[in-house]
Amino acid sequence: MATGSVVELSLPEHGSTAAPSVVSERMTDAHSVSIGVWVGVGGRDEAPEIAGASHFLEHLLFKGTEERSARSIAELVDATGGEMNAFTAKEYTAYYARVPAGGSQGGQELAVSLLADVLSTPALRSADVETERQVILEEIHLQADDPDDVVFELLYEALFPAHPLGREVLGSVNSVTALDREEIVAFHDQW
Repeated sequence: MATGSVVELSLPEHGSTAAPSVVSERMTDAHSVSIGVWVGVGGRDEAPEIAGASHFLEHLLFKGTEERSARSIAELVDATGGEMNAFTAKEYTAYYARVPAGGSQGGQELAVSLLADVLSTPALRSADVETERQVILEEIHLQADDPDDVVFELLYEALFPAHPLGREVLGSVNSVTALDREEIVAFHDQW
């Protein structure tokens, strides 16, 4: 495995003082760059009363930052022909971007800048909390209608009774309904 170049980031101190691990692999046939940040926070890190906070936060981080609107972020990524997304698991949350390599658009620099911005300075506006709450509640209902998802969650519940790994990453209708902006901000600040 040959290594590619490493981009140095200058991020504000936030939670951990440990430097992030950087993994790089050059794929000579690829014409794109994928950049991801795997944050070691997921459903296992949530108290029962804030179950679903990691997933809720994942949704909110793409709703804008202190300097950029959600629309601006989307337009910047779209202008490169790239994509930016995230997913939450029981033991981590992953935020990633895929952009064309090289070229005049500066795709990889933009992707690093945007990921750093959404992770370190999210807006976390009250209106966005309420909008995303409805989206997540719909996701919970859709998951309850999917037999594969139901079986998977029942297995984890049986394997890890009375443990955070036994709870659903999305949270429950009750926990997501009860989560407020201050709890989400505190959860973000914690990591």
